Amino acid sequence: MPLEGEITIKVSTNASLVKEVLIASSRPLHIPQLFLNQPVQKVATTLDALYQLCNTAHRFAFLRLLDKCQIISLSANEILAYQLLLDLETIREHCFSIASKWRIDNNQKINKNMIDLLATLKEINGILFLTGNTLSLTDKILRAFSCIKDLVEKLEAQLTLTLIGTQFNAETVLDSSHNFDYWIKTQDSDCALFLHHIQQSKFSDLGNTNTQFLPNITTEEMTILLSNDTFIAQPSYNRICYETTPYARQINQPLIQQLVAKYGTGLLARSAAQLLEIFELMRHIKSDYGQIYAEDIHYDIKPATNINHAIIEVEAARGKLIHSLSIQGDQVKAYQILSPTQWNFHPHGVLKQMIQTLNVSSKQDLTHKITLLVNAIDPCVGYKIEVVDA
Repeated sequence: MPLEGEITIKVSTNASLVKEVLIASSRPLHIPQLFLNQPVQKVATTLDALYQLCNTAHRFAFLRLLDKCQIISLSANEILAYQLLLDLETIREHCFSIASKWRIDNNQKINKNMIDLLATLKEINGILFLTGNTLSLTDKILRAFSCIKDLVEKLEAQLTLTLIGTQFNAETVLDSSHNFDYWIKTQDSDCALFLHHIQQSKFSDLGNTNTQFLPNITTEEMTILLSNDTFIAQPSYNRICYETTPYARQINQPLIQQLVAKYGTGLLARSAAQLLEIFELMRHIKSDYGQIYAEDIHYDIKPATNINHAIIEVEAARGKLIHSLSIQGDQVKAYQILSPTQWNFHPHGVLKQMIQTLNVSSKQDLTHKITLLVNAIDPCVGYKIEVVDA
């Protein structure tokens, strides 16, 4: 079982109907207790070692907490560079999940072009920060955006070739549902073939249900909520189990609104949102990070005289990640982490609601449908599915 835990999904059926859905998470909530009474340098190292999924998001959140508590000082230029790394991590996570989850059959090979673009993503990270462990508290050298500009252009071309194909560009394909549908039906890229398979299987509206997206919660309210371990394990707000996903982030895009109007809030719209987010992030990378300049980075750790407290929210690949820190001197006194997985796979959350809409023809069919929905909500989560007769 991975460190981040596993989701267990048990579904009881009766004839063609879903009767009961039980969702449980084995996410180990005690992990942040390892940080208690530890100096910030050790916590930074431990975070890096423990969290492999969304590693950049976790470490960026920790640095921002230290900055907010005035333990270290992050320059605006440095924060911009870390945000760039976070955007690249989201692109990488989406691409990896598309390569491994958007598959028509188990014998389908991973596209070599996908391997090449993942290598380019790694190369960009290695060049942007010339020396030092990028998100650690050690000294490092940040290089100007101009050093990676050509690689960014290369990455965009690779993304277009691998995900969209040779005859279309992302801007046109993702402009409207009409263009999107035409691309699916006429192109032979792995993404187009998978999405066409969804349409042909009549799975476009799979899991169609009303969804509610996590609203902005004030720092004061979130501080109170995070003090309760039950909330961290099964979060709800105003008695509502919200979702926080790439689909939630892209819901206001014209393409997604058109697909929802045509197919509902199910599988096709959610898959399209993941694809759209990749190219939206590429657009932001090209337009918003050009001013990053070269900088030698060194931290002077300033112990806090009193107990300082801060909360940071980071939009990670899977949704909103929340870190909370209390610190005195240079030692952590309290630490909480609320992952998007806990929202999205709440026992009464969006996945349960989607599963309850499904028709059942066989155990294998239902397992396949649930797998598609889980991957559309959070393709990085570990899970197991059990279907039993009621």
